[in-house]
Amino acid sequence: MRWDSTTTGLVVGLLMPVAGFFLYGLIHITWVRPVMDLHGFVHDLFFGTRDNQAPIISLSLIANLAPFFLFDRRDMHKAMRGVITATLVYGIAIVVLIF
Repeated sequence: MRWDSTTTGLVVGLLMPVAGFFLYGLIHITWVRPVMDLHGFVHDLFFGTRDNQAPIISLSLIANLAPFFLFDRRDMHKAMRGVITATLVYGIAIVVLIF
């Protein structure tokens, strides 16, 4: 297939956690803290508090499950490798943030 490349999987794997981050932010400002807005979530809760960064990024990585299994169903194994590589890159960033 034309889209079955490691680069495609890497790009999708790097962008999906960003979408997962904003989805988590919308859930957080809707049900957990309805008085906060998305700008406050991003700047105060995420960038303002270093202790929250690694757990929020970890939760955002759940969004990589969707493209991983989509690529699996379509037998796009190279793209799956790209998603796994992107997840490992985020994992390294999480470890760096923890220490």
